[in-house]
Amino acid sequence: MTNRDGPVVVLDRDGTLNVEVHYLSRPDQVELLPGVVEGLRALQSAGCRLVVVTNQSAIGRGYFDEACLSTIHDRLRALLAAHGVTLDAIYHCPHRPDEGCRCRKPGPLLIERAGVDLGFDPATVVVVGDKPCDIDLGRGLGATTILVRTGYGAAHEKAGDAAADFVVDDLRDAARVIIGRLPADRTDDMTQHRQLARARLHLEASIAVTRQTLDECVPSIVAAVDLVAASFRAGGKLMLCGNGGSAADCQHMAAELVSRLTMAYERPGLPALALTTDSSFLTAFTNDINYEDVFARQVQALGKPGDVLLGISTSGNSTNVVRAVEQARTQGIRTVGLLGSGGVLPSMVDVAIRVPSSSTMLVQETHLSVEHIICALVERELYGYEDE
Repeated sequence: MTNRDGPVVVLDRDGTLNVEVHYLSRPDQVELLPGVVEGLRALQSAGCRLVVVTNQSAIGRGYFDEACLSTIHDRLRALLAAHGVTLDAIYHCPHRPDEGCRCRKPGPLLIERAGVDLGFDPATVVVVGDKPCDIDLGRGLGATTILVRTGYGAAHEKAGDAAADFVVDDLRDAARVIIGRLPADRTDDMTQHRQLARARLHLEASIAVTRQTLDECVPSIVAAVDLVAASFRAGGKLMLCGNGGSAADCQHMAAELVSRLTMAYERPGLPALALTTDSSFLTAFTNDINYEDVFARQVQALGKPGDVLLGISTSGNSTNVVRAVEQARTQGIRTVGLLGSGGVLPSMVDVAIRVPSSSTMLVQETHLSVEHIICALVERELYGYEDE
C-alpha cells in the first residue's frame, strides 16, 4: 500500500535490513534482521516509499562485480516480496573510500539522484542506518536521522560517534517513530494508512512476543500446570492476585476453573479463588489499613499448606503481590508468578513464567494466552480429555 507521493524513508542495507556480513558477496548470505519485515510492512502501509542506499566498495576493490551485486539485491527483494514488501529503489556506491566520490555515504549524490528519479526533496527524507556515515548523510541533508542498534549501531551508540535524532532497537521501532511523526493534516486516505500501519505494528509486535514466549516459557508453563494440578488432586485450591488488567485476569482464570474451559466435556468445578473480587473487604481493608497488604491478608486468612498462589504482575514489582507471595511462603503455600521480563518476583516464586517484554500491553496480551493454556492443561491432566 505505497503512495507515489508519500514520505521517503532512506535505508542502509547491511546491519539495518540484513545481517552484517563482512563484504557480503553471495545471495545466500542475505538474512533479514528481526523486526525488518514488520517495520517495512508498517511503513509501506503508512504510504511511505522505501529507498535503500548502500556503500559497496567491494566492487571498487575487485572482490566482486556489478552483476554479482545485482544477484544479491535480487535476493533481498525476493525475501522482502515474500512478506509483501516492495522496495521503491536501491542505489549503491561502487567506489573505494580513497577515490573521493560524492556518491559514497555520507556524500549526498545518491540521495540527490533518487530525489530526481522519484520526485522528492532530499531534505524531507528520514535516514535510517547503523553507522555514522548514515547519520552524517541525513544530517548533511537536514533530514531526520534514526540509528538502529542492530549491526554496528549499538557499538556506535556506546562510542557516541553517531549523533542521531533518535536511537531505537531495530527497524520495527524505527517505523514506530517515523509513523508517529507523520503530519496529522494529511488527506483522509493518508490518515487511514497511518492508522493501519500503527495497528499492524502493534499486532506484529504482539506476534513477536508470543513467538519468543513459545521459545522461552513452555517449560515454566508446564511446571505451573503440574503444581496447580497436584494441589487440586490433594484437596488444595488456587488463589490468584493482581492489579488492574491483571486483576481481571485473576477473575478470568478463576471463572474458567470453577466453571470449565473445554466446553465439550463435563467435569466438577475446581477450587479457584480470585482475591480481587470481594469489594467489601477490598474497600474496608484499603481504607482502614493499607493497599500493600490487601492480598497478603486474604492469603493469611484463607490459605493453607498445599494451596497454590498465582500472582500476576507485568512489572514483577507490584508491592501487594510481592507481600502476598511472602505471606504464602510462610504458610507452606507454593507460588507461581505470571510476569513480564523484570522485577523482583521471578526470584521469589517457585515457578516464574516471564513473558519476554517490558511493554505492559504486550505482556498482558501474552498473559491471556498463557492463562488459557494453564487452565486447558490442568483440565486435561486431571480428567484425561483428548484433544478436540
